[in-house]
Amino acid sequence: MRLLAILVCSFLFSATTEFNVKGMMCGVGCANKIKTQIGSLDGVSKCDVNFDKGLLTVEYDDSKMNDQAIIKALNDKTTYSCSVKEDKPKGLFKRILGWF
Repeated sequence: MRLLAILVCSFLFSATTEFNVKGMMCGVGCANKIKTQIGSLDGVSKCDVNFDKGLLTVEYDDSKMNDQAIIKALNDKTTYSCSVKEDKPKGLFKRILGWF
């Protein structure tokens, strides 16, 4: 029962956001630098970089992290420029509330 409650809570506070990233020069070094920087943030559970599309996809606990903190971490601590992709997916909790 406790495991079920933990799983439900993890889905309720989970969010995935896509970010546009400018300034990457390669798909290895740049992508790894971004993954290391964003992956080390508290609340981030998954971070993927698509060099060809210039996209960063971050899955995070939205009770600990938000889009602006991710953008700030990347813009302030690297030479890359990051912004939220306009059609960003919402967390499960926000999607459920959006249905009503």
